[in-house]
Amino acid sequence: MKGKFLLFIFMVALAGAGYSYWQGIIDFTEPEIIFEKKPEYLGARSQLKFKVTDNNPGLKEVQVYIIQNKNIKVLEDKDFPPKFKDKEYVIEINARKLGLRQGKAKLSIVAIDNSLLQNTKNFSFEVQIDLTPPTVTILSSPASIMNGGTGFVFYRVSKDVVKTGVAVGNLEFNCFNGIFKNENIYGCAFPYPYYWNSKKPIIIFAEDKAGNRTSNSLTYYFKKVRYKRSVINITDEFIETKVRPLSDKDIEDPVELFRYVNVEVRKLNEDQIHEITKNVTQAKPLFHRPFLQLKNSKMLGGFADYRKYRYKGKTIQGADAYHKGMDFASIKNAPVQAAEDGIVVFTGFLGLYGNSIIIEHGMGVFTLYSHLAEIKVKEGDKVSRGTEIGITDTTGLAVGDHLHFGVLVQGLEVHPIEWLDGKWLKSRFLNEIKRINRLYGGK
Repeated sequence: MKGKFLLFIFMVALAGAGYSYWQGIIDFTEPEIIFEKKPEYLGARSQLKFKVTDNNPGLKEVQVYIIQNKNIKVLEDKDFPPKFKDKEYVIEINARKLGLRQGKAKLSIVAIDNSLLQNTKNFSFEVQIDLTPPTVTILSSPASIMNGGTGFVFYRVSKDVVKTGVAVGNLEFNCFNGIFKNENIYGCAFPYPYYWNSKKPIIIFAEDKAGNRTSNSLTYYFKKVRYKRSVINITDEFIETKVRPLSDKDIEDPVELFRYVNVEVRKLNEDQIHEITKNVTQAKPLFHRPFLQLKNSKMLGGFADYRKYRYKGKTIQGADAYHKGMDFASIKNAPVQAAEDGIVVFTGFLGLYGNSIIIEHGMGVFTLYSHLAEIKVKEGDKVSRGTEIGITDTTGLAVGDHLHFGVLVQGLEVHPIEWLDGKWLKSRFLNEIKRINRLYGGK
């Protein structure tokens, strides 16, 4: 009888243990601490990002310490509901406020589960505390810039920089090293949007491995340009022969059709152009002279003209558009030359722009040639200034035979007139790059 009772007790205990294990009350597995990228450095202000998980029975407590002579508690989190399985942390660390100093430290994360055994994971590793921000020394910057203009900047940074560029208002553009023998010297061309009518801050920034950031603001004069506004009359013939073939929708109403093509299709085409010209593959400038204008041509349409459209005497609402290049006309089917040395990065049909070519000239500068009848180059070709690359026509949304010539800098249209001006290019870029070459040596 006693043996049966003991067996009963054993079976109850075994069942209880099994139930406890199934419920996670008894569990032998430690929580997991997961970093997408384990930090090697902590700067003056850093973010610590990690995730803690425990599938069974869930989390009970998470603690974070930085150890440098003494234990500094950064986090103590005990606010977990029952069976809470995972949590992501983004912790702001102010090194100076915590009393950290330059040098080595240890980062320790402790995670405890909610089991009876309170399984504990202690994840520790060394980090370098870096409180010294990088240095940025401006070597050359624009004295003035206009809306729709291009600026050039050259500057030197300290060796520990891992990210740098120029911020123009709320836009950010890349700058590049490899232009000079000194790899710590960066430079770039950057655009100032044509649609901004007021002065915005232009700031050079640099970040080091620890996330320390230095910013230097450029001093410059802002020249406001008032671009032309015009109204263009469109006809039924134009809609049927030029607009309708560009639409992917069967829209009967001519006004709605024009509005759709001139706004929605145009945006798709320009988005494609912007994506191509954001992708800088040539850091070193390939341009050394003013860009070539189409031979024996006159300008028909100006840059940043704001155009409204009228059909049968009524303005089409919501169909306005900026003209983002310059139109040049010569003879019918005139030969088109590459404006300067470069590499062909696109050839093909671009909707409203028709048959088009895009050439990269280094430092983020590209030229666009549109409404062509024939394309005589292919993607990847290296072309020299004056090389015949195509023939003008009326492909896309063009009425008369002409060349749409555009200049884009890091994905944004700028005024080509500057790039056609030898004095502008010499004073803003060529003289400056020669001066920096003399001081630091060229490649």
